Amino acid sequence: MIPRRLRIPNAGAIARACALAWLVAGCSSGGIDPPPDDEKVADTPVAEPDSMAAWAQRARDGWASGDSMRADAAGALARKAFQAAWAQVSDDLDAVHHTTTSERLPTVETAAAPGPGEVSANLARIGLAADVVVASGTPTVWQVTVADPVGSSQASTEFWAWPDPRTAGGPPIVQALPPRAPARTRYGPDAVGELTTWTAGEGAGLASAWGRPRSRGGLEVAIAVRKKGDAATWAVTSNRVLPLAADTVAFEVSAGGGPPTLIVIGAGERDPMFDDCPTCPHLDRVQRYVFRGETWSLSEEHVTPTPYSVFVAFLHALRQGTPESALPYAAGPTVIEQATGIGLDRARTPLRAALGTTARDLTQRYRTNGSEAVEVTLEPAGDHWVVADVRASQLVIE
Repeated sequence: MIPRRLRIPNAGAIARACALAWLVAGCSSGGIDPPPDDEKVADTPVAEPDSMAAWAQRARDGWASGDSMRADAAGALARKAFQAAWAQVSDDLDAVHHTTTSERLPTVETAAAPGPGEVSANLARIGLAADVVVASGTPTVWQVTVADPVGSSQASTEFWAWPDPRTAGGPPIVQALPPRAPARTRYGPDAVGELTTWTAGEGAGLASAWGRPRSRGGLEVAIAVRKKGDAATWAVTSNRVLPLAADTVAFEVSAGGGPPTLIVIGAGERDPMFDDCPTCPHLDRVQRYVFRGETWSLSEEHVTPTPYSVFVAFLHALRQGTPESALPYAAGPTVIEQATGIGLDRARTPLRAALGTTARDLTQRYRTNGSEAVEVTLEPAGDHWVVADVRASQLVIE
């Protein structure tokens, strides 16, 4: 008969048990303790569910107080509760793992790592809401927001979290989001962005990008590094706001290591020749940026072909080049004469599309000055479109 394997508590569980008395004493006060620094939070052992509930309650009370000092302390307590929820999931997974392997010969095996769903569910049981983005790449890093689900928009804390290599199955290391790191909460519940990590020598790198969808407020992108060391934290080394309107953001691992390629899908930069109203048609660009010399540089761009994109290219060629340079986008020289005849090559006022105009309309109207307008007609030419007619018009846009 194969002997049953004895379950030996891991180092994190032993540490938690040894510090339980201290933790319970620390949570018995009716006040809010000053927030510990990040390293102390990371090293704090995790208590039982009653302590988790107490931390959560005190965090909600601190946020609701309207006092900035209590709000800071509330954030630290919420991060403690998150650590406890993570460690509790880890313990549960370890128990399941032990049960399923107890009839086998003793081996060194590791239980599954906690997932965002399980940790969030643990926090929900004590009245806290969690939103987690898991970084692609290695090492593992989560960008986490823990909030009072019925509190104000300020009742939250945002931080990075990752497994502590010093404890198997213990609480994670948490680091309050550095001031120069892009915060998802800054860009609202519909924020678009991405988080990725990579190994960098004996340390690690992290790239984070967040912004509002289709917003001209720009896309905030940061690079952070973490030196070698079990308790090392992240330091932001670069932060830039790219003047882009993004619908989708992604990172692609660099073949040679180092910062990844940033991929942005959306309207891209503002076009000074066209009014950028919310209902106006926009280009659909796929842009690739590389990080060189502390700057993100555009390395490649692809524009999805539409009748609107053809007219944009036609107008840019007409104003920035010579009339002949606009010919590839026109049905013939007559169209160039029409455009120059109404001064479209000289106008400097941004064109504003008529209400309801879409990027795929074959007839498009734009206001040029006051009620003066231009009407543009495009037609198919094989696998693309060309400008077939340009004429002056009248248009009133409220």
